[in-house]
Amino acid sequence: MSISPQLIKTLRDETGAGFMDCKSALEQAGGDVEKARLILREKGAIIASKRASKEVNQGVIAGALSADGRTGALIDLRCETDFVARNEEFLSLADELLQHVLAVGAEGQLDAILQRPSLADSSLTVEKQIELAIGKTGERIAFQNYAIARVPDGENGVVDIYIHHNKLVGVMVVLTGSADKDAMQNLAHEIAIQIAWSAPQYLTKDEIPAETLQQELEIEKQRAINEGKPENVAENIARGRVNKGFVQKVALLEQPFYKDESKTIGDMLKAAGNDLKVVRFVRLEVGAS
Repeated sequence: MSISPQLIKTLRDETGAGFMDCKSALEQAGGDVEKARLILREKGAIIASKRASKEVNQGVIAGALSADGRTGALIDLRCETDFVARNEEFLSLADELLQHVLAVGAEGQLDAILQRPSLADSSLTVEKQIELAIGKTGERIAFQNYAIARVPDGENGVVDIYIHHNKLVGVMVVLTGSADKDAMQNLAHEIAIQIAWSAPQYLTKDEIPAETLQQELEIEKQRAINEGKPENVAENIARGRVNKGFVQKVALLEQPFYKDESKTIGDMLKAAGNDLKVVRFVRLEVGAS
């Protein structure tokens, strides 16, 4: 049967699928738009199944704040190629997933998010919407990870989100205290930028596991001995190297501030107000596990 351009346009407007995909689906469905929609969904599911083993090393980190600004969300949405990662539909999907994450408001609920009705089409679940996007792009798309961070109830504080310009790294910082909110927001933003490039693993030195510190001490002690230092001297050298090197690398509050290395992040917090503290930070990166 002949499929009119208007019918194809209707299906395209409803599904976002390509012209030829819509035309083919309508031909298979005998011009029935509802059946054609199902055909497109099935096509997405088939492609998703075929590409399930493909690596997803590209994608975006996206972030959003709740209406009151006290809760933030980050998501890690992956695909196979940079071309798809820059596609407007892929970025729109990321924006919608952020709204679902904020609505659920808790971590560890990925399965629940995938079963929520799509905001774009309530007849689809989020999982089916992702399958449809896979059908359109021909690539595997994976909702890899997400995080929620919020200002604790009853406390004064801010959440700041920093997304690096390449959209491959995103950071959330929760800062609390009695300082002016604008000042806190600016400081939280600077700390978020710091975290983006320095990738600390812990907030304070005290959070570093004792066995990890001991392992680093042994490595540095052996290095000093290999350099010809006596064992008792090597131990002191090792402690200095671990404190100045490893600890500053992995503990946020011990890190020199990227704009002024004479100050640590801890120093900056004290200078801004004795009760200011980072209560949580999250860093997501495309390509990280």
